[in-house]
Amino acid sequence: MPDSAPSDWRRFVGAGFSRSALAAAARRQSELRHAVRVSAAVVAAYALATLLRLPQGYWAVFTAVIVVQSSLGATITASIERFMGTVVGAAVGAGAAWLHTRHPEWGGVILAACAASLAFLAAVRPAFKVAPVTAVIMLIGTTTHMDPLTAAFLRVAEITVGSLVGVAATLLIFPARAHESVVQSSQKAAGLLADLLSHYAAKLESKPSTLDPREHYDETLKALAKLQTAITEADRETASKLSDRSVSDALPRTLWRLRNDCVMIGRALREPLPAPVLAPPSAAMLAASSAYLRAAAQSLSGAARPDRLAFAESHKAFQDAIEGMRDVGATRELAFDDAARTFGLVFAVENLFANLGDFADRVEEAASKRD
Repeated sequence: MPDSAPSDWRRFVGAGFSRSALAAAARRQSELRHAVRVSAAVVAAYALATLLRLPQGYWAVFTAVIVVQSSLGATITASIERFMGTVVGAAVGAGAAWLHTRHPEWGGVILAACAASLAFLAAVRPAFKVAPVTAVIMLIGTTTHMDPLTAAFLRVAEITVGSLVGVAATLLIFPARAHESVVQSSQKAAGLLADLLSHYAAKLESKPSTLDPREHYDETLKALAKLQTAITEADRETASKLSDRSVSDALPRTLWRLRNDCVMIGRALREPLPAPVLAPPSAAMLAASSAYLRAAAQSLSGAARPDRLAFAESHKAFQDAIEGMRDVGATRELAFDDAARTFGLVFAVENLFANLGDFADRVEEAASKRD
């Protein structure tokens, strides 16, 4: 009996550790897939460089590590930039190395001029950021070992091998399309905006809320920036005929307009509404808008489409409340500043309603392309 207790305890601990490990792996599934892609690309680049007998095959391995990204579009973008920067850097580096062999006494000046010119190019066109590094390495490391033109050719060949292997690994191993990143980024931004609308609805109802609007707006900006990057990467995929992007450029623009609507609503609600009778219907409208925005964003992934009729009824109730205030003359009794804030809120909510309808249209367009 005493001997079995420690054994049971070890099995219990082992089972708990296994469950925790599986749960952690499930949460980090995309990261694990990326790690597998990079590992496979490294091995393939090394094997191919060895097979081709490239003298500095480790550059192919470095390139494979650098270009493999979380989506195919991002990998294509990184590969193209790496290749372009290498070609320009190798060409300039070869010319500088040729000058150095004939005028070794001017080595420092040649190196400085080469680095300065390519650094300027990289500052103007960030796609060429690898060009200065390539040129300097060629100038310092190859002038005494091989012909500059041969060195330039080999460097381009090594980078090409690594880039092609990186694209192939992203395409074949747990293929991840930039379209998926577009959808996820859209849903992230929409969810953050929906949180803000729920916060403002709770504020109108004098309910507690732990949300910090400033931090939330910052997170929204990051999500919208990530969405724009994903759109660019998806365009790369579409141009390469490797996939089609179903989400149009109009969707991120609509999300930006929705963010502006939230900003206007937040400004109008910095202080309590001067017309308390407007608070309940405004809160109901904002809560309905939050739910509608979440449902529309989720339908990008194939979920059920939001109920347009129910949302329109919420908007109608809000409009009826505004008309009721006008009928009894409540708006005429407001001071100028109070009337400005009140009608500022009404204007923002009306814009929100129109932009939410536009967002739902863009989502339905994307769904129709996907189907």
